[in-house]
Amino acid sequence: MALRSFLREFFMDALVNDYARILRELKISSFNLEEDKYSGVFLPVPFYDYWSSNLKIMLVGRETAGWNTNNNKNKINRVADFVEKDKVCELVCEATERYKKHLPVSKGGKVITKTRSRFKQYFFRLAKELEVDPKSIVYANVFAWDYNKKSPRTRPKNEVEEITSISKEFLAIQIKHFQPDVVVFAAGFVGIDPIIKQLFNEKFGGYRNKEVISGKFWEFEAGNATCFRIAHPRATHGHGEFRDKVIQRIKSRAAG
Repeated sequence: MALRSFLREFFMDALVNDYARILRELKISSFNLEEDKYSGVFLPVPFYDYWSSNLKIMLVGRETAGWNTNNNKNKINRVADFVEKDKVCELVCEATERYKKHLPVSKGGKVITKTRSRFKQYFFRLAKELEVDPKSIVYANVFAWDYNKKSPRTRPKNEVEEITSISKEFLAIQIKHFQPDVVVFAAGFVGIDPIIKQLFNEKFGGYRNKEVISGKFWEFEAGNATCFRIAHPRATHGHGEFRDKVIQRIKSRAAG
C-alpha cells in the first residue's frame, strides 16, 4: 500500500509538472484578450480506480461546453497571470481538482449516473457494458478550453491554431502518462480527424488503420492502444450502431 501511494504521488507530480510546462508555452499574444470568453483549462487526472482496472479506457470528447466555467476561474488571461507570477502549478492543481467533480457522487459514495448529457450517457454506458467502475474511465477532450460554452473553432485562425497546438500537447502527455489500452474519440469528425492524425504522427510515430467507414467509424492502432473515432454521442441518423460497434470491439479485445 505504501509503495502504491508513493508511486501515485510520483505520477501526480510528474503529470502536474508536464501540465505546467505546457501551460507556460501558451502564446498569450495569439489571443484578443478584449474578447476573452475561454473556459478554465481542462486537465484530466485518473481516479485511483483507473490504475487498478484491468482495462484502461480513455474517452475523448470535444470541449467542456460550459461546465468547466462555473467558478469564475476561467479566461486565457488568467493563465497568463499565473504564469507571470510563477504560480502555474497552483493553476494546474486547481484544474485537476475541478476535473474530479465531473463525476458527482451520492451521500453513499456511489457515482450518480443520471444525466441529460448524451456524452455522459455514453460514458456510463461504456462503464456498465464493459463492467468497470465509471471512475476507471478517464474522460479527456480534444480541446482543453471551450469558448463561451461552445467550440473554440469559431474563433479567429490564430487563436484556433494556438488552442489546437497546446491541446494536442496536453493529449499527448495524457496518453503517455495514462497508457490506456483503448482510446475512444467521441468528438465528431468534422475538423477533428486532422487533429487526431497530427497528434499521432507528431507524437507517436504515426498510426495504423484497421477499419474506416467515412464519416462514421474509424478504428486504428496508435500509441500502444486500440483507438476509435466515432461521431459525438448526441449524433443520430445511423450513428448509434457505431457506438454499439465500439463497445463490441472493446469487449472482443478484452476477451482476446
